[in-house]
Amino acid sequence: MEARDDGHGDGRRVRPVPLDDVSGVPAIDESGTAPRPRKRPWIPLLLAVAGIAVVVTSVSVFGALQFDDPEPPADDEFAADTTGEDGSTTTATTLPPRLDELLPQVTDRLTLIAVRDGTLHALLWDPSFREPRAVDLHLEETPAASFTGAWFDRSGRQVAVERCGPLRCDLFVGSPTDLGTEPDLTDVISFAWHASEIGRIAWVTSARDGYTILAGDVNPLSGRIEDVTPAFTVAEPVRIVQWDGTGFIVQNTGKGSAARATAYDPAGVPLWERTGTVTTATDRIAAVATVLDGDDGGEGRAVWSLVDRSTGAEVDEAGTIEPTSVFVGSSESADLVAQLSARASGPYSLRVSGGSMSAQRIVTVQQRYAPIGFTDDGTYFMLVDGERNLVFVDWNRTASHEVVAPDGYRILGLDLG
Repeated sequence: MEARDDGHGDGRRVRPVPLDDVSGVPAIDESGTAPRPRKRPWIPLLLAVAGIAVVVTSVSVFGALQFDDPEPPADDEFAADTTGEDGSTTTATTLPPRLDELLPQVTDRLTLIAVRDGTLHALLWDPSFREPRAVDLHLEETPAASFTGAWFDRSGRQVAVERCGPLRCDLFVGSPTDLGTEPDLTDVISFAWHASEIGRIAWVTSARDGYTILAGDVNPLSGRIEDVTPAFTVAEPVRIVQWDGTGFIVQNTGKGSAARATAYDPAGVPLWERTGTVTTATDRIAAVATVLDGDDGGEGRAVWSLVDRSTGAEVDEAGTIEPTSVFVGSSESADLVAQLSARASGPYSLRVSGGSMSAQRIVTVQQRYAPIGFTDDGTYFMLVDGERNLVFVDWNRTASHEVVAPDGYRILGLDLG
């Protein structure tokens, strides 16, 4: 489905011979007639033989003769009909917009990992494309296992796709257009890419004495995970929330007041532990939601805090916030905090603060969209509606842009860069 945009053919013009150019006009003899040229019957035969030789040589060297496809029209509309004398009407079909028209600030490729009819695809969407180009990855869902998500490393050159059944999850790791047909890791409880080191991946798997966190490097040439080393072992299954130069943040499977987040240094030494759920983190701060007990003994509202990544202490300048959900991310110079507040009815209020901004940027977003988080560079805050509609909020310009994947695809993950 790749769509290249609007080339122009280079037409040729025939230049007329000037009237005063007589070098090619035969001389007239005294009788008033031009001399008759000599016949050379061997010339047409020689030209025909030479033409056949050129064609045969071309085919033998380059293969079958190729003809270029007709150039696409330069205009943004195809006119199927025009209004004629018989009263027929014009039918016009508008071409879909290019990606750089949907996202005015985009300069990089948008890569989507998506499922269509149970088959995994990579959708490559360059800024000049009107639709993405689909690459079949030759991986299938089965009645017992479905694709649940796809996550890109920091560079966007490697992706990990998870396929889970009732008892275990398998992980396919490789380039976005070549994952192989056999899983690279099996019995994976959770995993995460390193936040800054390209191609570094860590995962949790069951062990004899508990659950082990392993780490390895993806070889960009072979696609294999190499130099696998154990990081440390924990007593219960955990989800890796963040892995960076400071170490790991892992989350237990508890819900509500039983939820607990623990931070470890790279050697597996505990740094801090907090009651609550860490949703996102950078190498400097983390967003933690603590669920309070309700008046009737059940779960009440969630209180959100920003904590120091190394110590777990609340960040003084941010204080405690109480929106519906909080996401943190990084720009080139500072951390960003997105607070998404839901109303009883109507749209969300998305507030983004951080960096050198003197005031919060407030953007209205339809409540039907579920938040994903910031892009790696912090330019956009992303949300998804259902399975194929994406919204990129350019929070610094208080503008929202919608990008829709082709019909029939279910998006698992994306990378913009």
